Amino acid sequence: MDLIYGMNSVKELLRQDGGVCEKIIIASGRKEHAIKEIVHLASVKNIPVEFYPKKQLDKLSDNNDHQGIVCFCKKFAYAELDDILKNRTVRDGFGLVLVLDSVMDPHNLGSIIRTAYCLGADGVVIPGDRAAKVTATVSKTSAGSVWQIPVAKVINLSQTVDYFKDQGFWIVGAEARAGENIREMDFKCHIALVLGGEAKGIRPLIKKKCDFFVNIPMIGNFNSLNVSVAAGIILYEIVSQRRAAKNGTI
Repeated sequence: MDLIYGMNSVKELLRQDGGVCEKIIIASGRKEHAIKEIVHLASVKNIPVEFYPKKQLDKLSDNNDHQGIVCFCKKFAYAELDDILKNRTVRDGFGLVLVLDSVMDPHNLGSIIRTAYCLGADGVVIPGDRAAKVTATVSKTSAGSVWQIPVAKVINLSQTVDYFKDQGFWIVGAEARAGENIREMDFKCHIALVLGGEAKGIRPLIKKKCDFFVNIPMIGNFNSLNVSVAAGIILYEIVSQRRAAKNGTI
């Protein structure tokens, strides 16, 4: 079984798919409103809740960042690529998918998934090798949004990019010092946004698959932004453009 911890992660898991929860353990003495809400949700879905000393939860989660709650659940079920296409938003008529090339830090992955969900992306794609997977840390960092947006894990990222091309998506790579300024790029089309890993960025093979590259204009002397921060800035620009077009302001 997987272990999920953190208030929001457990709460969203119960709201979205309580069937994967096997048991919830709460630190003795916790009586916050959020805890009471989780206990109620678990009761409605017949999920057992047990209370243990905080030290026991520390041992279970290998840290003390569990916020007093741990959930034993079935293994995380990754989505299929078709699930992402079926999840296309109808708000602006355009698809938006994030393709992550070798993002290794689980905190970055969780933050990106949270941002993708909040800004209306259809789904997130990660490679099966040399990349962070969905773990308890990712779930907590995503504030539970990992349970609300399709996350697909693929064997061959290059073939996956080709798949989205065949579905009418333009492949846009994020590069620190190359391509178009994001404010000058037209994002009013189906977009698969490729973000590279923390160390080397987008790999050469995947770069060759990109139709366009975009960059975030910066004033400071750093060469690049943290990948999760870059994802948020670019996604917001995409959403802003599309919303303005829909409202007739551009």
